Amino acid sequence: MNPTPQIATANTTKSNSRCDICESEEKEVIAELDRDRRPLRTVICKCCGLVYSDPRPDSSQLREYYENAYRVDYKETVEPRPKHVYRAGKVALERLSRIRPVIQEGSRILDFGAGSGEVVFMLRSLGFDASGFEPNSGYACFASKRLGLPVTHGFYQDARIEPGSLDVVTAFHVFEHLESPLHAFAHVRGWLRTGGYLLVEVPNIESRCQWPGSRFHRAHLFNFNPATLEMAGRKSGYSVVSTSVSEDGGNVTVIFQKQETPASDGWLAKGNYERVLAIVRGHTPLKHAFSRHPYQRIVRKVLSRVEERTAVGQCTCAETILSKLVKAKLTGPQSETPSTFPLIAS
Repeated sequence: MNPTPQIATANTTKSNSRCDICESEEKEVIAELDRDRRPLRTVICKCCGLVYSDPRPDSSQLREYYENAYRVDYKETVEPRPKHVYRAGKVALERLSRIRPVIQEGSRILDFGAGSGEVVFMLRSLGFDASGFEPNSGYACFASKRLGLPVTHGFYQDARIEPGSLDVVTAFHVFEHLESPLHAFAHVRGWLRTGGYLLVEVPNIESRCQWPGSRFHRAHLFNFNPATLEMAGRKSGYSVVSTSVSEDGGNVTVIFQKQETPASDGWLAKGNYERVLAIVRGHTPLKHAFSRHPYQRIVRKVLSRVEERTAVGQCTCAETILSKLVKAKLTGPQSETPSTFPLIAS
């Protein structure tokens, strides 16, 4: 049975009339189809500018989908193949630069939604105390059994983590999939020591690097821009340390720091609804066709596939593939060691 309808079929979903961040019921429809031209009603909050799917699947459907069907739906595999490991390993190395400002020797780090464990592998290879959890059963099993990593299978609501025990939590491309990002922000806050850090990276709804019709994904229940991601964190009891957007504009990363108490006011950024709506509606197929993005994407994809085939070759051992990437990082011109990861001064 095709797993996709479990998350995409309208008659198995519930309407979510309130915005997850500001709780406003004022919204506007901005799309009716997903990137595969399947029905997906996407709305924008007229108060804060958060973009989200409405209606959305209920809790039981989301758990079933992400535990069993999501990786098959997106990767057509239960466990990552060697090419997937290599790609994820390369991305994990890039993510180290974003983790760099908030870790030091002795930091306890948790990767929220660890996938097949590449970020945890890289951090542990550099000597850090890193672990993770992953809701997808196949990928979690791969990380724990094939790579021998402390990556457990499960959802964040069920994770057994001692309150105040973590220095850093990372979440790369996770919060857009969650039933309630605001609930996750608050939940993670309980795991962190006061002054601890949460790094969240998500796709950027303001991005113009993808084809306009590819903007909305059925598995992306929420679509953030820098302002809405910052708002969610501030409302949940964090301050914003830094916000950055990737070179192509496709991703936004915010580093948050846990504060003593959640903010009662001052977290709402006015005018964001108008900004996001103008960007989304202004990104037309014609403008995209005359931009550099579609042609750069083709070139990058071809070059990366050639590099991938050369690097992986006949190797099927995931640990070997990742170890080679780490070795190249440690011995290259921009080598990394734990001492090169200074902690931001509190």
